[in-house]
Amino acid sequence: MKVWLRRVCALASISIGIALLLLPFNDTRSGTIEGESVSLQKEELLNPDRIGARFPGMEIRDITGPELNPDDYPDLWRVFIGLGKDWTSDAADLEEWNRFQDAVLQGTSPWRLVLFREGLIACSTGKEEQAGKDAPDSARFTYLGRYNPHIRELTESDLAGYPAIAAVVEGLDAGDEPGREPATIPKGEWDRMVDRYLDPLVDSQTFTFKGTFYGPEFGWDVITMEGRVPGLRMTLKGIGVVFLLMGLLLMRRLYFRKGGIMVNPRGIAVLYDVITLLFAVPAAYMLANIVLAKTMFITPIIEEDFILFMGTFFFCAGIPVVTLFTSRFTSQSVAVDSEGIHVDSLTEKNSMTWESLQSMDFSDEYVPVMRAGIPMPRQLQKGLKLKGKTGQSVIINEPQLKATKRHIAEQFEHHAPDRLKETIRQLLTEW
Repeated sequence: MKVWLRRVCALASISIGIALLLLPFNDTRSGTIEGESVSLQKEELLNPDRIGARFPGMEIRDITGPELNPDDYPDLWRVFIGLGKDWTSDAADLEEWNRFQDAVLQGTSPWRLVLFREGLIACSTGKEEQAGKDAPDSARFTYLGRYNPHIRELTESDLAGYPAIAAVVEGLDAGDEPGREPATIPKGEWDRMVDRYLDPLVDSQTFTFKGTFYGPEFGWDVITMEGRVPGLRMTLKGIGVVFLLMGLLLMRRLYFRKGGIMVNPRGIAVLYDVITLLFAVPAAYMLANIVLAKTMFITPIIEEDFILFMGTFFFCAGIPVVTLFTSRFTSQSVAVDSEGIHVDSLTEKNSMTWESLQSMDFSDEYVPVMRAGIPMPRQLQKGLKLKGKTGQSVIINEPQLKATKRHIAEQFEHHAPDRLKETIRQLLTEW
């Protein structure tokens, strides 16, 4: 199998080298790159210190959890889900609120501060201001704003290693022009900063800098790739020279002669390889165009997708298959002596003594060919199959040259035992 792998690498390298050296390539970019981007914006969050001064000694209880659910507390769920900057106050059933306080907050209280999904809400009980003194008490809830005590404050030294983030923060702090598109931050730089300083599970990737809160807004950034790539053609030619030399060095070790009679001489292997290269060079050219288009957005000279696909398919799949056929039929040698027949093939060496030889016959191989749109079998070769008494079998490939076939037949007639000579002679006249 080493011969086959060497042949695949050699022909692939030579075809790539010739394609890059001799065939034309475009050097103008045309395409777009779409990648995830991050832009910063100022966030309106309540300052924990100011909240502490406004509500001294009042504990803030976080009720963002499975305890508050629409099945057990439908009216409370309606209120807390609806509260926000667009709907700042609402009322709920007092009995349901007290039941929730007893079950979750360990006792009722006329005043409470609760946190629900980063929304700070003031809760109180009593009569509504618009209702009369005879109206029943109710639970009232007022949305105070976004609140998160876990927001981390970053300093200039913290952002020193993240220049894009620092530049955007500086621009927002200075007040960018109204209507101007927000500057974007590379997603990789943002992720590195978040991994080092923030915890998205508790701070929603928000931070404070000099008393101002900043949070991310994720989107997609489209970059247009256009213009010439300087030096591309010379670079491709240089790469082509490297591949061509590498392929020629590998090719030198392909055409060696084994002991015995080579079933197909070196010239047959060279002919098959040249035929393969006639198809492999255009295929390598198609592959190179696709690689340039996908990596550098270079518009291919041939823009037909089907042709590009078929060329790439032949390079990736056709070359290994064709070279396997070539290696199999050009690397076999046969030696016949008084002891028996010795066959050195692509993958293994087999021997069969005259005493163990039971029968000789032909082994036909076929390939499908198209006839009037219908696949029909066509004989590829007529190999000589030797079968032993123990079930062992050895196949000698059919030589492409009649002279080689006669030489093998003469060796069989010369060394075969007298009891087999006539049978072998009659069989080989049909080969």
